Amino acid sequence: MAAPPREGSIQRSVGVIEFIGILLAFILIFLLTAKRVNLGPTLLLASLILGLTSGLNLRGFLEVARLTVTDYTTYELLFSIGLISILGNCLKETGLMVELIENLKGYFSSRFLIALIPALFGLLPMPGGALMSAPFNEREVNRLGLRPEEKTFVNLWFRHVWFFASPISSSTILISRLVGVNIYRFLLSVLPLYFLLAFVGYLFSIRKIRENPPEEKHGSSISAIIKGFLPIILAILLNILGVPLPIAILAGVLVVLSMGGLGFRRSIAAIWRGVPWGILLALVGIMFFRYTIKEAGSVTLLFMGLREAGVPVLVLATVFPFLMGLISGAPSSGIGIGVPLVLPLFSEPSLTVLGLIYFSIVTGYLLSPLHLCLVLTNAYYKSDLGKVYRILAPSILTLYATGLLYFLPRL
Repeated sequence: MAAPPREGSIQRSVGVIEFIGILLAFILIFLLTAKRVNLGPTLLLASLILGLTSGLNLRGFLEVARLTVTDYTTYELLFSIGLISILGNCLKETGLMVELIENLKGYFSSRFLIALIPALFGLLPMPGGALMSAPFNEREVNRLGLRPEEKTFVNLWFRHVWFFASPISSSTILISRLVGVNIYRFLLSVLPLYFLLAFVGYLFSIRKIRENPPEEKHGSSISAIIKGFLPIILAILLNILGVPLPIAILAGVLVVLSMGGLGFRRSIAAIWRGVPWGILLALVGIMFFRYTIKEAGSVTLLFMGLREAGVPVLVLATVFPFLMGLISGAPSSGIGIGVPLVLPLFSEPSLTVLGLIYFSIVTGYLLSPLHLCLVLTNAYYKSDLGKVYRILAPSILTLYATGLLYFLPRL
């Protein structure tokens, strides 16, 4: 089994075969991700290439497998993210989310609603979430006279504001569990980016929209709004009070089903349809890949070598994660691959460093042409992708430049 390098030292350089293995593994990841192959098998295959070219023998691979299946983090991720998806699907199938959106329309202007609706659907990883929020937003964006590319941008941008604020986002759960940091401490450290993301979206879209004369609003039910938010708020509160996240989310699921009136059989069906099998497989692949990197040691050596060769750590902590998000088009890929590689480059990794890596991944992901939410929303509104990027690209540039100004003085 190839031993990882001691912290703070480079014991050897990366050999030619190891370098070729690293190159092949990452090319494979990018190619298969671009073709929408599930991340789980992709990372398992990449792990095999990395391990074999790094001298990892059968015993080494068995040790990686043992570490993966015995790590509490593996199961916490599987149950937490699986149950969040189930919660989202149950809110969808019981109609509680639809009632929530319809009743909120009685209290807010159209300009506010076109940002609020995708944000609410983005709060949970709901199956087909981008395609759910787009039709709900259609009446309001049409009233305001938005062009197709503006409709696409609004639905895409505000759907993702929770990346820096939600404790039940699969991305924040994944990064906090991989590193072993309290999710609420992490979110507090990146919370200003939530407001920055919302403000940039306002700057490039909402600010330019003129509000039409208000139409007569139908009566709204406060109880329907409370019912829609209750399961989410309950899950977060229970977790803050110390209840493990999977149990807290399970409580939210049970509340949804008790209020939804689906009956036993339909409730079981809603739970089953909400299980994100592809995401769960990807999580296993991420954990296996993480331990392969640790056991093989070659990738860590390469990054350490780049640092010693004079490549600024800041460049590795921003450019590489950004490219991971951009090329993969999936935050889980960027987090699962980028964080284990970049974080060890810092002698004393802090929440600021972790936040910078995460911010770079998310920003690259938002710009990615492989981003599924962009693809689906663009198809729904029949917008010109080139025109969408005329809004999206300067928005991302503004977000990234301002975000770096936030991080750099704190490093």
